[in-house]
Amino acid sequence: MAGRYFSRLFGCSANGMGSNDNPITSIEGDQCKKRRHYQREKKLAQHLYGQYSMALVQANSENEDRCQLVSGPLSNVPGGPTGVFVGIYDGHAGDICSQFVLDNLFNDLKTAITDQHINEVNPFTIQQAYLSTEEKFLVHARANWGQNGKLASTGSCCLSGVVHGHTLYVANAGDSRAVLARWGVGDENAEAVQLSIDCNANDAQQRDELRAEHQDDPNLLKLRNGRWLVRDRIEVTRAIGDVYLKFSEFNRFPLQARFRLQHSILRPILKAEPIVEAYQLDEHDKFVIFASNGLWGEVTNEQAVTVVRASPRSGAARALLREALVRASHRHNMQYQQLINLPLDNKRSFHDDISIVILFFDTLPEPVNIPVVELL
Repeated sequence: MAGRYFSRLFGCSANGMGSNDNPITSIEGDQCKKRRHYQREKKLAQHLYGQYSMALVQANSENEDRCQLVSGPLSNVPGGPTGVFVGIYDGHAGDICSQFVLDNLFNDLKTAITDQHINEVNPFTIQQAYLSTEEKFLVHARANWGQNGKLASTGSCCLSGVVHGHTLYVANAGDSRAVLARWGVGDENAEAVQLSIDCNANDAQQRDELRAEHQDDPNLLKLRNGRWLVRDRIEVTRAIGDVYLKFSEFNRFPLQARFRLQHSILRPILKAEPIVEAYQLDEHDKFVIFASNGLWGEVTNEQAVTVVRASPRSGAARALLREALVRASHRHNMQYQQLINLPLDNKRSFHDDISIVILFFDTLPEPVNIPVVELL
C-alpha cells in the first residue's frame, strides 16, 4: 500500500459540480434519499499518528454536510511532507458548494504546499488553499449561474485540520468547530480546549470586526428572533461560496427572490479566508473532535469530550452523534426513536445535518505509513 491511497466512500450521489469529475468523491445511487433516517459511520481505522472514528446524520432533504479524512502525502512531489488532513464542510442553501469544496480543497492544499520552495505545511499554504478553492467556485458560479441560480446562494462553512509532525493546524471559515481533549496521568477530568474560532455573527467580536470593515453599511447586521444575521440572511461571517453576499452582480434574477438584497453591497461582506491557529501537540493531547455546527448546537465542548472519553474508540463518533440526537429529542419532548424515524421532509425542524471526525493520538516512535482517504 505504500505510496498509494486507498479510499472508502460513504454517502449518496452529489448533485454539485465536480461530483462526476473525481471518482474518489463521486458516489452513485439515490438510496439514501428514500430512508427515514440516513446515518453512516466508520467505527475505527488507522491514520498516521493513531486512529480515527467518523459519523454523520442527515436532517435536510439532501445532506448538505461533507466530511473528509486524508492520511498520507500532503504534496504532489515524492519525499514531500506527510500528515493527516481533516475537512468538515457544512453546506447551506443546498449541497453544491460543500461538494465543490470536498472535490477541490485538499488538492488545492497539496498544490499550495508543492508550489512553496520549502515544501512545508504552514498557515500561509492553508490560507492559499482556501482562497484557491474560493476562486474556482467563483469562476464556476459566474460561468453557470444563468442556468442554475442556486450557484449564487449556496455556500459552505469550511473547517480543516492538518497534523504534520507534532503541529496541528486548525483553519476555520464558518461556525464548525474543533475541540481538543487533554489530560495527564491520573487526571479524572479532561480539559476541553476549543482550537477554532466560531466565525458567526452571534459572537460579539465577529460583529465588531464586520462593523469595522463595513462602517458605511447601515444594513450590515440585523437581530431577528434573538439571532444576529448578516444582511438579514445568514449567521456565519466567513464561508466559501455565498457569492451574492460578496459581489453585487449576483443580486438579480436568477438568484432566488428570498436571497435578493434590497440594498446592494459595496464590497464582499463574507470572507473565504480562514482563521488559522497552530497548536503544538504533546503527550497530554488525547484526541480532537472536528464537527459541523449541528453537533455544537446540541452539546457543549465539555459534554462532547466527556462522551468520547467514556466511549470505546470503536464507534466513538457514533456515540457522540447519538448523544446529540438524544438531546435534540428531549428538547422537543420526543423519544430518540421517534426523532430518528421522522421523514427527512420534517427532520430539519428538529436538528441539523451533523458530521463528526474524531482523531485519536497515540504515542508512536515514527508515523505508521498507512495512506488513507476517507469521505462521509
